[in-house]
Amino acid sequence: MPTSVRLLPLALLVLAACSSGGGETPDAGTPVVEDLCNSREEALTRPECELKPGEPLERFLALDSEPRAGDQDWYRVVLPPGTNARTLLNVNGTYLASSTAVNLSVTILGPQPDGTEGALAKKEDKHAQGAPRPVDIVLPLRDGLESQTLLVLVQDAPDVPSRPNFDARNKYRLTVRIDQNPDAQEPNDTPQTATPLALTQAGEMLMGASTGYLATDNDVDHYAFDLEAGKVAYVRVVAPNLDFVPNWRLSYELWRPRFMEKEDEGVVLPQVRGGELATARKVQVEHAGRWTLVVKGYRGTNDRDTAQGDLAQPYEVEVRVLEEEDAQDRTTTGNDKVQVATARNFDSATPGGAGSAVSFTGRLGYIPDRDWYSVRLPAFSTPTLLRYRLVPLDTGGRFPELPVTASRVVHVFTQSSTGANLSEWRENCATNAAVCPRDFSENPDARALVDGFCRRTDLPVPMCVHSSREEAVGNSRFTGLRNFRGVVPVPAHAAALTYYFLVQDNGSWVDDKDYRLEVSWDAEDADELSRYVNGAEAPVARTLASTTAFPSPPDTAEFSVTGQLSHGHGRLRSGTDRVNGLGVRGPLDYDAVPSDMDSYVFDLPSVPPPEDRTWLLQWEVAKLADGGTPHGLALDLTFCDGDATDAGVGTCTPVRTGNRGPLTLGYRSDALRAWHTPSNAGTSSLQPLYQLEDRPNSTVVTLAPYACGCLERRFIRGGTLRVDVTASERLDYERVDYTLRTGHGDYPQSYPVDGGTTVSCPVVTDGGTTPDADGGVIQNYAGGCNFTYQP
Repeated sequence: MPTSVRLLPLALLVLAACSSGGGETPDAGTPVVEDLCNSREEALTRPECELKPGEPLERFLALDSEPRAGDQDWYRVVLPPGTNARTLLNVNGTYLASSTAVNLSVTILGPQPDGTEGALAKKEDKHAQGAPRPVDIVLPLRDGLESQTLLVLVQDAPDVPSRPNFDARNKYRLTVRIDQNPDAQEPNDTPQTATPLALTQAGEMLMGASTGYLATDNDVDHYAFDLEAGKVAYVRVVAPNLDFVPNWRLSYELWRPRFMEKEDEGVVLPQVRGGELATARKVQVEHAGRWTLVVKGYRGTNDRDTAQGDLAQPYEVEVRVLEEEDAQDRTTTGNDKVQVATARNFDSATPGGAGSAVSFTGRLGYIPDRDWYSVRLPAFSTPTLLRYRLVPLDTGGRFPELPVTASRVVHVFTQSSTGANLSEWRENCATNAAVCPRDFSENPDARALVDGFCRRTDLPVPMCVHSSREEAVGNSRFTGLRNFRGVVPVPAHAAALTYYFLVQDNGSWVDDKDYRLEVSWDAEDADELSRYVNGAEAPVARTLASTTAFPSPPDTAEFSVTGQLSHGHGRLRSGTDRVNGLGVRGPLDYDAVPSDMDSYVFDLPSVPPPEDRTWLLQWEVAKLADGGTPHGLALDLTFCDGDATDAGVGTCTPVRTGNRGPLTLGYRSDALRAWHTPSNAGTSSLQPLYQLEDRPNSTVVTLAPYACGCLERRFIRGGTLRVDVTASERLDYERVDYTLRTGHGDYPQSYPVDGGTTVSCPVVTDGGTTPDADGGVIQNYAGGCNFTYQP
């Protein structure tokens, strides 16, 4: 677009600030309209009706008599000698006022190729109630028009044809420019006239480049180049940022030989200053030959819009032709499908021993590049662990990463074939957790991923997803694919078991850089194996011991249980934590088993009424060798309600939820309401429910006195407490020990409040008596412990 047109918004602002009422001062009256150039004949004969290049002309679109509507202004443009097919005629019409009733219409008329006269181009500004917009026409001419005269017709384009608009206060400006097309590649508007892109040797690759312009409305430029089978073609189109938004949105199409099939297409976002588009494609045998790159302005769905030409914005085209450098993809089969996965095995290894670790080096070098790998584990009679990690490397990168959001993923699978036929295999994979383990509590959106791989028809058999990692772009916690690691629990298996790994990008991004996939087969910790009874993990039974200590239980074996939590990404405190990508996993990461779980069942004491007991609780997690804390703990509680027997169970009714949600305890640093805090208590009276101690080699969390941890009478009568221990806010997958300490003591205990005073937990009071069946009475109690209000 001409420079004068780009300055129009500034001119409009200046005029709007200096005038009112559409271009005249209130006291100035109506300007005198000089009505010129009202016919074709006047345009051809009168000197004031000639439009000369570079000389703006300002006129009214109104008759000089009543009625003023219906004015048509005619002008002539005399083309200079030397006009040819590379000449561009630029006619620009615009109102300088901030508002006008006229919908400005500009038509260029001249000789048609068949010798008749007609409209060569026409544009209108239908601005409705908005500000007027420029009408800008860039018309490519043709040979044989040198020294010819063209006509320009300016008029209103009314919404109601019988009621044309006029403007007797504001002038329009008409400007003409005659330029040579800056695109040296023209004509290349068709596949047949495509500009050949010469590819020359540059080091280890072939390279070719060119520069062009989308100078005219709906201009389309074609470039052709030859590609051999097996090569990787990097194709890039970029419009440099020249500090203005071009008239068009850059778009491109990449076509296979004979212009029969489209390989790829793309368009930059709206209102981008210039823009960049790129892709990388591997040439299949059947697609070797001459490819075509089409550069054009985006015209909307079904090409319904006009992509205006722009004489000021160039674009650049670059093509690089590369050899395939991924060792797997250089083979005849490659590893783009699960059937040809690059395979390794641990047949001669034992978990954690020699030969129990392998690594694969691959590269995402084109779209769509999918890298499949597999490891086979020999039969093993006890549970084990399979660890994996994806590490980006610095080698490779023969072209820049594509200018779209990176979205690399790693999926870990086993094949699922339970059932009589393929249909039953898919159904069992998607619905039977015993066939394909699944847990969506930490990521409900992962259901679509898991079910999708179970039911995909392009896979030979259903794939059961055990673990998945997705790139978290823009999250500083996960730069360098820090979340791309995991630990998969492997059950005991009587026959060889194969795990599959898929490395790919979810969209249209590659970077031609190497990565390393590390996989190791590891032994499960001895504590975990000791919990298995008849092939299934069973809870450890203990007795809850009594103590006079408070608030911390004694650090002795009588009050302590220990374990390790080896696999899974651990618990999160809330859905917001997952979305923000806290812990070791990204927001979209998934594990079929989110956390290793250690279970304990404590026998509760038999004590005389009132049975309320103080509950002392503390846990300790060892630190890593570098001093970091790998994870916290979450405790899921299950009590037995001894006052509500369950005929189906025969003992008691399990209680897993409190009045505020699941009975799950986990460290929080903020001051909260305790179960006993009055509803009208101010926030100044609140305290943290947990105390955190950072020791040299561990982190210790203790249930604070303010929490009034206690065991309710109905639970004492129920006789048991189950505690399921899982990792929370996991930051590392290394093995560390934890210790859970717990015990019971006299109730109630006391806690300090602001001001130095001490307050007792809610006391037990006399609740009166009720007759019993033997003629005696039963003592009732009120108040006391009601801990299930806590969580």
